[in-house]
Amino acid sequence: MSDRFGIIGASEIAGIIKEYSANLFAENLISETINEKLQAMPNYLETRYSLGKKLTLDKEQFKRFNEFTSNKAMSRGKEMEEDVKVDYLNKQKETIEIDDKSINIVVLIVESQKMKEKIIKGCRFPFRATTDYILSDSRILECKTTDISQWFKIENDGLPFNYYIQAQAQLWLHEKEICEVHIAGVNTVNKEHQILESKTFKVGLDPKMVRAITASLVWFSAEFEKGTLFNKDDSDKTKKDKQIDEFLALEKGTLELPLESDLSAKLARLKELEEAKKEYEKLDKEIREQIKQSMQDYKFARFKSNQFEIEAKYSNESYHNEASINEAIEKAKSMSIGDVKSVKKLTIKY
Repeated sequence: MSDRFGIIGASEIAGIIKEYSANLFAENLISETINEKLQAMPNYLETRYSLGKKLTLDKEQFKRFNEFTSNKAMSRGKEMEEDVKVDYLNKQKETIEIDDKSINIVVLIVESQKMKEKIIKGCRFPFRATTDYILSDSRILECKTTDISQWFKIENDGLPFNYYIQAQAQLWLHEKEICEVHIAGVNTVNKEHQILESKTFKVGLDPKMVRAITASLVWFSAEFEKGTLFNKDDSDKTKKDKQIDEFLALEKGTLELPLESDLSAKLARLKELEEAKKEYEKLDKEIREQIKQSMQDYKFARFKSNQFEIEAKYSNESYHNEASINEAIEKAKSMSIGDVKSVKKLTIKY
């Protein structure tokens, strides 16, 4: 995954196209049917916000982020790729009769993990697609897995549309005509995986979808440059968005040292965080004392340091934005000594 640093990948583009679907439809780059399919795609896909945040990471942060986001589904996909390939090849075997002789027709793998990328005019980031396999007849083979409990979705709905978009990106970048997406329904017991069902979907190159991909990349890049990608309300954030936010929050204020092993790096980081906690507790005690002293003569006190913003108020109310804080200040100014409540609240923003 670390080789995907600083680029936009074929597996990430589907969620971006979904977010630009209204623009694409308005520009007549997609049909109403495609627009509906885009809107129906799951919410766990990459978003403009999450992808934009990822593209601001440095190389070491990107590596740590991949470790941070690794999950069971991703691990299963990596572990099962060879088995899914074999399952596909076994299903492709054909026997034909020529001059009373039986001849086996076998599809062969000629390349694996082949990477290609394009620099698109108007897009700051390279766009890259890495195929699972290239077959002897020049088709692309993409191997996917899903938990067997979700197999009914494949049976009922067919190829997930985000896989269709990924296949379009691969066909375009690798200049191929056909991509075969082979999906295996996997049952896992005690970390042992077994393929119980499988199905192959044939995808041909769709020039209109390629234009939609290109337009989305250009629009995304323009928003990235302006910084408008990151103006997203917390209530609208998806799991992907919250994931990158959580990672960046953990990264904030930490020092990573180049150590020899992953284990030693984690231990060193743990030790550093423990030291930081002690420093924080010491600083917190000092700040509380300063607040206590400052509150002797004022109804409202505010203290700032490089790391913290502290608000002290004569109430149990909470103030979370500038408008409500200013309102609290005015309220405190208008109070007489007799109105002051006995309980004082200290709020620390970190």
